[in-house]
Amino acid sequence: MTDSLCILLIQARSADDPMAKHEREAFADRCELPVDHFDTFNVAVDDVDDFAMNGCDAIMIGGSGAFSLVKGGFDWHGDYLNLMRHILNAGIPTFASCFGFQGIVQAMGGKLKRDESLAQIGTYKIELTEAASDDPLFGDLPRHFDAQLGHNDSAVELCDELIHLASNEQCEYQAIRVRNKPIVATQFHPELTRCDNLDRFKNYLRNYKQPGQNFQEAMAYAEEIHRPSPHSCGLLHSFVRDLRERKERQLPTSVAAE
Repeated sequence: MTDSLCILLIQARSADDPMAKHEREAFADRCELPVDHFDTFNVAVDDVDDFAMNGCDAIMIGGSGAFSLVKGGFDWHGDYLNLMRHILNAGIPTFASCFGFQGIVQAMGGKLKRDESLAQIGTYKIELTEAASDDPLFGDLPRHFDAQLGHNDSAVELCDELIHLASNEQCEYQAIRVRNKPIVATQFHPELTRCDNLDRFKNYLRNYKQPGQNFQEAMAYAEEIHRPSPHSCGLLHSFVRDLRERKERQLPTSVAAE
């Protein structure tokens, strides 16, 4: 049944962002699916009028290296939020991380803020809320676990339709579920391992470093602040497992029994 799964990955990356390919591969690896099972739609490059789900089994929404939903200033901001609302209304199984998490929050009327005291780069401890104990995806996780993060914007207020699933010391809202829908999102990056997040750190440092910044010293610091995050990295595989089971239940009995 795994071989028939098709996932649409929505990206928000400039045409020359090397992390677009890296992101697709990271999602595929954490899902334990071949990368060619992932179609992509890049809202920063592709015409939103051409967007179609094309019978995909699920949607995943990635991060963004060069854009901010707080600062804005890019011409597809409104299109991106409308796309989030379209996905929410469709109710298709969806997993969003980082920029995708922020997009869902903003599209549903929540508030985002750019605050250096809330920004996080590296590996951080995440704590589940009481609501997560009954969640079909997060309920199997330990109460505390490590996750990879890399964000400057943060959610500071949620609408009532969003269930708060995880938090941490620096940033209160780390994971949500849309009430009564198979749609979850995380501020952290479950698609990234420690090595993946270090690769991101290195890429962004090279492309956005400030004058006088010492690359070697910055990378040495990055090695210190990144740890493995096995529980977080298992979330996407669990999401795909549940997706597969959902798809099998929808098949005729004679087919599902084969």
